[in-house]
Formats: sequence, structure tokens, C-alpha cells
Amino acid sequence: MSEVRITPLEMNKEEFREIGYRLIDMISTFLSTIRDNPVTHGEAPRDLQKLLGNSSLPETGKPASEILATAADLMMNHSLFNGHPRFLGYITSSAAPIGALADLLASAINSNVGAQILSPVATEIEKQTVRWLAEFIGVDSDYGGVLVSGGNMANITAFLAAVTEKAPENFKEAGLSGLPKKLLVYCPKTTHTWIEKAAMLSGLGSGSIRWIKVDGRNKMDTRLLEKTIQDDLKQGFQPIMVIGTAGDVST
Repeated sequence: MSEVRITPLEMNKEEFREIGYRLIDMISTFLSTIRDNPVTHGEAPRDLQKLLGNSSLPETGKPASEILATAADLMMNHSLFNGHPRFLGYITSSAAPIGALADLLASAINSNVGAQILSPVATEIEKQTVRWLAEFIGVDSDYGGVLVSGGNMANITAFLAAVTEKAPENFKEAGLSGLPKKLLVYCPKTTHTWIEKAAMLSGLGSGSIRWIKVDGRNKMDTRLLEKTIQDDLKQGFQPIMVIGTAGDVST
């Protein structure tokens, strides 16, 4: 009879069910009582570091039930709770219970959506979701797209797609150093810092960004935009995209 190898990460179904139910109960209580606690305790980094301790990397592990209980206690009692009804900071949305369950399901299957053969139904779910989103925002349902980790990556992906589309055909092989003209992008001064990340990661550099002033209603000055583009064309530069902002993080 062959032996079944048990690794430290293994968990039988009884243990998984017991720990999972316990965690779901803790999350359920946390969500239903969040309004009874402060938005945050405002603890300093040194206070939080004391909670975690300052020991070296452990040589041995701990039971999964103990690890999850400790992690849940830390997260539920020492965080900034953007799901709190009195939370009015930043743009982070509240946690949705169905989203937490969906993350659990996705993590359990752990599909690699790098190719259809690696994630058959997850790929089709993604394609359907993108079609629905296209319909929701009023564009043709034939529009394509992919789901990414968040707003920064979504914008950076669109930025790189625009650079690839507007740059000369030899861009992929020659790179930016082989381009005859400097590529420029234009955006209102209220644009989020993702634009600087995209410019640096793409190799264009932050100096390729033309910041256009906005008026009292945060609308981009399109006359100044037009003049700036015309001036850049006269200097031999190549404008490749204009980035609009529909509601910035400050407003």
C-alpha cells in the first residue's frame, strides 16, 4: 500500500470545513458590527510592530487554525475600515460580502487566466463580463478587454496599448531609442499619479507628459491643449494621446 504524503500546507476536508466556517462566522460578525467600532484606532507603526513582535523567521510553523485566528484578530481590530458608515476618506470602496465569497471561490480553483487552455470557463466568464461592462457604459458589446488588478493597472494597460498603436511600426523591435520623434501625452493637471507611473514604466519618461491647466470646474482648458499640441508639432515632437479625467480623486 502506497503512503499518502502529507505536507505542511495540506488540510483535510474536516479541518478545512471547521476553520472555514469559523472564519466565515468571524467575518459575518465583523461586518454586522463594524458601525459599533471606530473607523480606525489610529495606531502608530511602532504600536503595530509590537503586536507582530520582532522575532526572526520561525523555524517551525503553527496550526492553520491558530494562524487564521491571529490574522483575523489583527485585521479586524487594527485596520482602517473603509466599509464603515462614517468612513469619508480616499476613494476605496466598501468590502462587498459577495466579493469576499467570490474571492474564496476564485482562490480555491486558482485559475491561471494567461491562456484559454489554462482557464477554460474563467476565460469565458471574463469575456462575458467585459461584454456586459461594454453594454453598461454604452459602447458596442464587441469591444474587447481584460480584467486586471485595479485602476492603476487598467490605466497603465490602456496607456501601453495607445503607445504601441501610435508609435512607428518598428517600435517593438527598435524601442524608444530608435524613434525619430519624441512621443508626448497630454492630460489635465488633476490626473492621478498613475500617469507618471505609466510614463516611467513605458520608457517615455515623466518629461513626455504635458500637464494642461483646468478651470474652476476642473475642466481641462481645451484651447490651451490645442495650442500646446500645435507648438509641439512645430518643434518636431509627436503627440500620441490625450487623457481625459472624469472626476479626480480630490473631488
